[in-house]
Amino acid sequence: MSADPEEVNSTARGVLNGTDPKTTANAHRIHDALADGWALPKKLTRDGVLIDVSEAMRKARNADAVEDAYGHPNPFFVASLAGEDYERGQDDAVDAMLERATTPDGQRAGPVDAGVVQAASPVQVDPVYVDIQQNEAPLIDLVQFESQPGFTAQYNIISDRAPPIGNVAESDALDLNDNDKGDYTLGTKTRDMGIYVDQIEISDFSQRATESLGAGAIDIRETATGQRLAVHSRFTAGELLYGDPSVGKSDGSIQDSNATPGLAKIASDRDSNASDPITGHVIDKSGLSTSGDQPRLTDIKSELTDLVTNTGAAYSDMQIVTSGELFDTLENEFNGVVRMSSFDEDASFGGREINVKQDVPINEVRAVGRTEHGQLSYNGTGDTPAGNFDPDAGDVFIFDESTFRRRQLAPLSTVPLGRDGLADKAAMFEYKANIDKSHGAHVKYLQGYPTA
Repeated sequence: MSADPEEVNSTARGVLNGTDPKTTANAHRIHDALADGWALPKKLTRDGVLIDVSEAMRKARNADAVEDAYGHPNPFFVASLAGEDYERGQDDAVDAMLERATTPDGQRAGPVDAGVVQAASPVQVDPVYVDIQQNEAPLIDLVQFESQPGFTAQYNIISDRAPPIGNVAESDALDLNDNDKGDYTLGTKTRDMGIYVDQIEISDFSQRATESLGAGAIDIRETATGQRLAVHSRFTAGELLYGDPSVGKSDGSIQDSNATPGLAKIASDRDSNASDPITGHVIDKSGLSTSGDQPRLTDIKSELTDLVTNTGAAYSDMQIVTSGELFDTLENEFNGVVRMSSFDEDASFGGREINVKQDVPINEVRAVGRTEHGQLSYNGTGDTPAGNFDPDAGDVFIFDESTFRRRQLAPLSTVPLGRDGLADKAAMFEYKANIDKSHGAHVKYLQGYPTA
């Protein structure tokens, strides 16, 4: 089911007007076509003007607004079937596109070129993807996704601040020209983006049935595209947590040399930083005593307090994620709450949510502790080459949502590869990198709390 990474890589990089795959012109053309061309929301940051992919995904939850804006409830999904022939905003675009796409002699003319790539559809911001992602990988809702031009993620961090002028006499306060200005140092960091690729074959039957049988006739999640979107969601969530390119595999997994570092790796690298006087970003919790009241909750709260106290992190920006198994154990550490409906017809047992220390939420996400992400296995220390981390259901990640980001050249997009019999082939591609503006200072990876 997987495409040849080099084929898609050359398609997205090489055909766009130039021989140097990292030229700014090439990157801007891809970015503008996939992001600006679809009128996705923008935001101004210290790193420049970025496409707010997370905001676009949030807007996709309003199906009526999406249909009003694009003329179809699933415009990005439909455009992914149509390829370069789709024209956004035309009332008859969907019918015309499907007629072309489902005609047996409707061969695509010529090889994939720049025009085809520029007509790609950013399916990650389609309501279909957002619905799948919420079910398959809720972690994605907790991380900021941003799109910027370039095959390298570039970001700024404030690395130093000048001291204030401070206390002065009244005479000095009347004229501050001789004093130093309140300046700060803005450092620039970069991280090369890796490429995620997949390939789908979309049959004529699924294309026709999805649209012509009427809304709701076929669940798009059951189509080839829907299933590959589910795989991408799980893969992305796993890479956000356990991505580790230093293992140097060549199997396409989140340990591949082209992967991007996840929170576990970012925390580990921070502890390896000799210039950092504060260590303890990766801590083994497998030996924690479970006696007494709320031992795990108390310990997690203590680690959160330590992180905020010793860094510039704020409680309001912190997120805590763990597995379903440990979340259930944490619920059982305090007295269960039974809620009856107004007519006593049903009961709900368990807490709605768990918050610690100024309402910092503990979130249950599937990716924690999993050794399979997007149908690719994550191999721990028992494999060769050895992995650096063993995912465990007792893992807890604490991170700062204002500093940990997923940078993309553009959202996950599709590009048509050609026609094979009665099916259209399409490639999914995403250039991405995880970045952390605190360089791990605002991250903790707590390994292996006892879950029973």
